[in-house]
Formats: sequence, structure tokens, C-alpha cells
Amino acid sequence: MRELRNLVERLVIVCPQIRIELHHLPPELFRGVVESAHQPYGTLHEARSAYEREFILRKLQENRWNMTQTAAAIGLERSHLYRKMKTLGIAAPD
Repeated sequence: MRELRNLVERLVIVCPQIRIELHHLPPELFRGVVESAHQPYGTLHEARSAYEREFILRKLQENRWNMTQTAAAIGLERSHLYRKMKTLGIAAPD
């Protein structure tokens, strides 16, 4: 229950529109398989993507969605941050 509450709170914070769409949801919701708590991700790629998504969302929130500051904080070029956000399904607020 706590995980669901955290997910909903995070979606309310990061979604730029009032309506939450599929691309705002984390990829693990679409797997259709309940995985054990000891191995939440099937592949290294899935685990890395989930970690990167959470890390970038946290840094964006810390920097109040200022892309230049966030990119500097995580050591990326701003254009690379935008590409990474698109790949991970993170939508910038309007």
C-alpha cells in the first residue's frame, strides 16, 4: 500500500498535465509478472533504467525542474539530459 501511495504522490508531482498518461507510469507496471522482492528486475538494463529514472526525477525535483542546473548537478550536457528524459519517459512540466 505504501508503494502505491508513493507512486501516486510521485506521479502527481512530476506529471505536467492534470491527466496521467501511460508514458508517465514506471515500466515495471507493464511487465505483467509479479517478481520476487529479492530480484525486482529481470535484466540489468531494466534495473539501470529504473535507477536512472528515479535518480533523474529526484535531481529534477531538487533543482525545481531547472534543466541547466539539473544537467550540471548530474554531469550531463543539457541536450543529453533531454534525450535521457525522453528515453526514460520523463515529461518536463510546461
